[in-house]
Amino acid sequence: MKKKLSILTLMMFAGFIAKGQDEKSPTVQFLNKRGYSFQPSRTDTLPGGVRKWPDTLYFNTIYKSRLLGTPTIPISFTKIDRINGAYQVNPTISLGYGYAWFFGNFTFSETDKILVDPKFFFGLIADFGLQNDFSLNKLASVFTGGFIGFASYSLFFGYDYISRSPTIGLGGRVDLYTVHQNSLNPIGKVAELRKHKVAAVRIEDE
Repeated sequence: MKKKLSILTLMMFAGFIAKGQDEKSPTVQFLNKRGYSFQPSRTDTLPGGVRKWPDTLYFNTIYKSRLLGTPTIPISFTKIDRINGAYQVNPTISLGYGYAWFFGNFTFSETDKILVDPKFFFGLIADFGLQNDFSLNKLASVFTGGFIGFASYSLFFGYDYISRSPTIGLGGRVDLYTVHQNSLNPIGKVAELRKHKVAAVRIEDE
């Protein structure tokens, strides 16, 4: 019995090792998810036959695309409603979900981290208020609209279905690429912002 258990343990251990060896690096996983092909026959083309990615990618090289995208979680701390022709400031904590597009560039580091340098954000969101006047006794807002912002701070604008009024809100966002890098989506053709250095290490399919 002990011999069978030992053999079973060794087989499981060997299986874990084999799985670890077959698993690709986070950078390769990201590139595969976003359409990059390491094979000679490239399939990562945009409409018009333009290739999305360069033939060869390098670590520590800055890349740019027309836009970058990511799912986002908006967090609003206050809102301004227009009710009966007058503007009213309401303290409201709300959470939601949306999608952000932004200008910026990104770099693949040799530690398998994608370093992003974002500039200006805009996007679409929907959220609901958790508090009104800092009490949890009722739903404060149901909001859909858009936003613009820099870094993690945003100005939200849209329509609140609870107060039935146009609304402006101030708050922040958690862009999901900051916690899960595969959420980053380069949109359009990707190119080097500046030519890679001679000593730059090529990204391999491993």
